[in-house]
Amino acid sequence: MKNKILVILFLALLISPFKLEAKADSCRCCKTSESNDNSPSKIEGAGGSMKAHSAGNHTPQSLRASSSILEEQLSCSRTGENSPSKAHQQPCTSVSSDTVMRGSSPFSSLDDRKRFIKHIRDSIDAIPFDTTRDDDYWRRAIVNGKWSFFTDPTVKKPGLLNFASKVYNFYTKAFNNYDTAYVASVKKNYRIIIKNNNWFDTYGGQIANQDTKIFMNSNISSSMGIGFSYMGIGYTYMFDLDNLFGGDPTRHSKWEMTFATSRFSFEAYHTRNSGTVNIHRFGDYNNGKYIDKEFNGLERVSTGFDLYYFFNHRKYSQAAAYSYSKIQKRSAGTFIAGLLMTTQSVELDFNYLDKDMKEYVPNGGVPIVYKYHYRVFSLLGGYAYNWVFRRNWLFNITAAPSIGLNHSFEDSVDGRRNQLSFDLRGRLGLVYRSRNFFYGLQIIIDAHFYHSKKHDFVNSNEDLTLVAGFNF
Repeated sequence: MKNKILVILFLALLISPFKLEAKADSCRCCKTSESNDNSPSKIEGAGGSMKAHSAGNHTPQSLRASSSILEEQLSCSRTGENSPSKAHQQPCTSVSSDTVMRGSSPFSSLDDRKRFIKHIRDSIDAIPFDTTRDDDYWRRAIVNGKWSFFTDPTVKKPGLLNFASKVYNFYTKAFNNYDTAYVASVKKNYRIIIKNNNWFDTYGGQIANQDTKIFMNSNISSSMGIGFSYMGIGYTYMFDLDNLFGGDPTRHSKWEMTFATSRFSFEAYHTRNSGTVNIHRFGDYNNGKYIDKEFNGLERVSTGFDLYYFFNHRKYSQAAAYSYSKIQKRSAGTFIAGLLMTTQSVELDFNYLDKDMKEYVPNGGVPIVYKYHYRVFSLLGGYAYNWVFRRNWLFNITAAPSIGLNHSFEDSVDGRRNQLSFDLRGRLGLVYRSRNFFYGLQIIIDAHFYHSKKHDFVNSNEDLTLVAGFNF
């Protein structure tokens, strides 16, 4: 019935040629005689309903009567009051459109019709449903779109639904609680994000008994991706634009997953880079000065996760700067503590060097392949700050160094062994919001340090990301 009423009202708004005018001889096709014309006291069923409606007593019967009158007016406007085919019917009495709403004047303008339709729609929404808190209340609430029952602990719910409700309420209270003077929710659970990611890798250090200094970096790689998230859970898949459009031999791939609450943030990632890099220093080649040589013998795979805890979690929101699920209203900072686990594999195959460079490979070219393959477990600590420097604008800076245990694998240059590990993760973020749309810029530096008696090797990833998306 609600759908029928809304369709009728929608047609009344759109059919501009058939304007409803207040004339004494305007039509309302009915079965009553002409003597009943425009007499509210004599319009029995519909008149009583109209009076009830105008008094604010929005019952289904009053809405049916209102829609019925409007339907008949539209019908008369289409057919004409003196249609030959309807000559045998009695003349139509006039009941203006505003009579349905106030019992007086007609729709004098488009705005009046819009107000009338809004009035009826609000009346439909205001029709109460049975709120008796019995065992079937949750079913009636779902049918009527009253989803607040899910978080109401006083409502009886079936087993699985009741369990889900308790888990959600516990999660919200324990892990997603903010000071609303500093952080606000976007009030939308879903987000779609489009990302343009641009990054390059840097490799350097001293290898082979600390005797040979090397430095190289990859070309800038561009990728596009689309992400989807619900509440605090998100997933993003990226694909390489260089291969897709440019045919670049560099092969990059990346995926990321995030989960964020007010208290902590979890991030998992996997990146792979194989192909061409540029050597800028290689031992004593060119007297140890700057060079620019292509090298196709590098392959890097990085997999891991970070878990952060935010001490000032009621006033500071990491999600406002990087997940876009919250809004930072006032500037705030927080200390950070957490865990880091990562597996790094960087292989340098010097068989791919130019002939004139191979003689500078340490130890006469034995080994010719250097592989740094290790796993790190670390404790991290740092500080993050959100600066709200203007309405709808946010700038974030985060620095989180870590220290822990480095376990190298059998195929690594040092074989199987345990040693101290150092890592660094830094972020810069800029966000602008406009209603449900948001735009962001992120700069991330992720550096991993491998240190042993024979080798000091660093591999890092420098990342620039542009983001556009909306909440719904």
